[in-house]
Amino acid sequence: MPRDYASVAFAPADILDAASNARDIKQLVERSDTIARLTQPYMVLVPEHADRRNSKLITCRALSASITEPYLVSIDEDCLCVTPELLFILYGQKHSFATSVQLGLELCGTYTLPAFSDNACFTTYDLPVLTTAKSIREFIARNPGIYGAKRAKRFARILRDGSASPMETVLFLLLCLPVSEGGYGLPLPEFNADLPVIQYLGSMHVPQIRYGDLVYRAARVVLEYQSSEHHAGVEKRESDEDRRDDIEATGYTVMFITPSRIKDFDRFEAVVQRLARYLGVDFSRCEPGRNTSRLALRKLLLPESWTE
Repeated sequence: MPRDYASVAFAPADILDAASNARDIKQLVERSDTIARLTQPYMVLVPEHADRRNSKLITCRALSASITEPYLVSIDEDCLCVTPELLFILYGQKHSFATSVQLGLELCGTYTLPAFSDNACFTTYDLPVLTTAKSIREFIARNPGIYGAKRAKRFARILRDGSASPMETVLFLLLCLPVSEGGYGLPLPEFNADLPVIQYLGSMHVPQIRYGDLVYRAARVVLEYQSSEHHAGVEKRESDEDRRDDIEATGYTVMFITPSRIKDFDRFEAVVQRLARYLGVDFSRCEPGRNTSRLALRKLLLPESWTE
């Protein structure tokens, strides 16, 4: 989806006509590079359940409600996609709590995962956001008749803005999803919150703004993810130490978490237990240990090599 987009509204009859044309998907694929690059089966939007016509190449999703506001975005002459707010509802129809919130955090974040099936695609960072958690919740409230809106409303309650990477999103989910979903049920942090600090440079005291990955402002705790890719090297490590010192000088506790700590279940849970103590949470209520739902969530969210 383009980052700068203008959405348009279609009448249900127009949607049905477009969906009917899309059933001859092979001709559209020949004309549209975008469609040709998408993973099959292609999803087609139709007004009602009775209008669905699924095939090997197409899966239909029904709106089941009239939307009066703009909700489609033009990609090319032959391809329209839904706005991020509607995507969140449609995606949640067939996906779990964890994966739906994972998508929502990406939509409200500053990164994007590969959109196409091409293995050469990589995650892109430092992008303008597509939407906000507030916008998603307000769209759901304005359009409660859309099939899946009630389910999406429950998922949207824990959405937050500002995730800057897939691993920040994964950490959020592991820590904050309800225990019944495999998480630890911890309070929701802010992503990449600004933290005013005073940088001490000899005799100079310079006001600065530092940022924390997952910030619990009330408890004055910051959880920092230290990836091997972006935090390696002497210069970067020293920069991280300077940032931590600046933040801790304002009374915050800074906790680092690395890939090796996440891979090792016991080490990760030890980090969670310390974080819970800082937050004033009774860790026994998090139901610690290797229960079925927790192991399933780790397998779902983490790279396969991390959960072997």
